Amino acid sequence: LIENNGLNEVLYFKNKLRNERYAQLLFYAISDIYCKVNNIDVSRESNAGTGALDFKFSLGYNIKINVELKYSKNSNLVKGYTEQLQRYNQAEKSHYSIYLILNTSIKNTTIKKIEEIRRKTILEGKKTPDLILVDARKKPSASRLK
Repeated sequence: LIENNGLNEVLYFKNKLRNERYAQLLFYAISDIYCKVNNIDVSRESNAGTGALDFKFSLGYNIKINVELKYSKNSNLVKGYTEQLQRYNQAEKSHYSIYLILNTSIKNTTIKKIEEIRRKTILEGKKTPDLILVDARKKPSASRLK
């Protein structure tokens, strides 16, 4: 919806990117409906002692998925992937996690750095969070494409 159906427009107000919290609330609104239909528990701002994780999804005690959402412009983007989410996973006793990046800028060298860290970690045989990239940049109308 964000990449192909114009939902990225709600992330901006007067051509300025809204606070990251806005994107988190949008994600929560959509995921809560899905979770209700599929009997999945979603917890927002779950805190097992290391700070507030954006989202924790669970089916009982043994199946937990942590999701951390960040804009690509976030100054702690790499640290969020390599340290922050790892600590949340330990505290929440989660076996699976997702680092969701909303790309809001043309320059994406930081995203490439995270992709390389992830590739290297996988090659070392270590567990690493999944990485989901969503293009949330403003796009011209199809009628204005050259």
